[in-house]
Amino acid sequence: MDKSGADAFVFAKANGILGKSFTAKRAYQLFNAKSLGELWTLLFKTQPPLVPEVLLSQQIEEKAFSDFITSYIKFIDAYDKPEPVLINQLLLFEGENLKEIGASLCKGEQNCPKLIDLGKYSSLNSKAWPDIKKITKGTVFSWYNKIPAIHEQQKLEFKIDIQVCRHLWDSAQSEKGEASEALLDIYRQEFIIKNIVWVLRLRLFYNMKNEDIISNLIYVTDKPGHSDPVAAPALKILDWPLDEYEPWSNWKYASLVNPHVDGQVWQIDPIWIERRNRMEINRKASKLFYQFPNDPCSIIGWYKMKNFELSCIRTAVESIRLNVNPEEAMDAVGLYDAGQPQGGVNG
Repeated sequence: MDKSGADAFVFAKANGILGKSFTAKRAYQLFNAKSLGELWTLLFKTQPPLVPEVLLSQQIEEKAFSDFITSYIKFIDAYDKPEPVLINQLLLFEGENLKEIGASLCKGEQNCPKLIDLGKYSSLNSKAWPDIKKITKGTVFSWYNKIPAIHEQQKLEFKIDIQVCRHLWDSAQSEKGEASEALLDIYRQEFIIKNIVWVLRLRLFYNMKNEDIISNLIYVTDKPGHSDPVAAPALKILDWPLDEYEPWSNWKYASLVNPHVDGQVWQIDPIWIERRNRMEINRKASKLFYQFPNDPCSIIGWYKMKNFELSCIRTAVESIRLNVNPEEAMDAVGLYDAGQPQGGVNG
């Protein structure tokens, strides 16, 4: 299939899937389910398997994720020569697979762990288990060529995250046109807010020093400095007061900040920022998908919306199992009706 034909075919298929998905306003329906069996039927339009509740909750999450990955891979397969931006999106899962492999080898486990099936788009040679050098040979992770010690594991996992982010960033930058600019904007906000939330958590809960915080930031250039587009905003807030609303009210990302109520003690809330940003990314992803129907980058918009749906499904499953109030569950994933305040100017 030529590129233009593939673009049209993939968009039509993706649009059809979204029409039946629980994204945007339809996500609220997930939290109306009173049981896991009812949630299964809502999602998959079949009777749930007769298994214990614990297993059913696991099967719901696994099937939703498997359906998501399978659909995305089919989209890529529709192209004779898929754009790198589409293939590189799977590096997120390839990185998670490598983390699982490294952790299992570190623990001395005999068998290769269960990995996310990426079909022909997986570059890791899991059949070479337990030879880590052969597993990663010829891949972008070939530097990961020895079994990590326990104290090295977290450092190497962070290095994987950095590499994945840089590949996503570079592949978006290599695309041309307005769609690629919209995609780059999504990546930018994702990475920036991830860094900001990380900074706030480390300051609030661990009282960590600035130099140690900086070493934990993701970046897309050579280092997490003030010239890096995704690290710079986090560096700017390293010394901002955590209990004074005024600086944050004029911040570029003020629309994500927890509100201030006169007469009440206020403190910046990284969880609130994370939840609001989840909704903002979903909004931008929807715009990317529908505004650029004949561009491969639009499929990343579909991917992001379906990823949001997965977050909602997981939260709905847990809320049913733990008997959590539906309103609390929806709030946990970022679904709420409150209007968002406008952003500030103190970028």
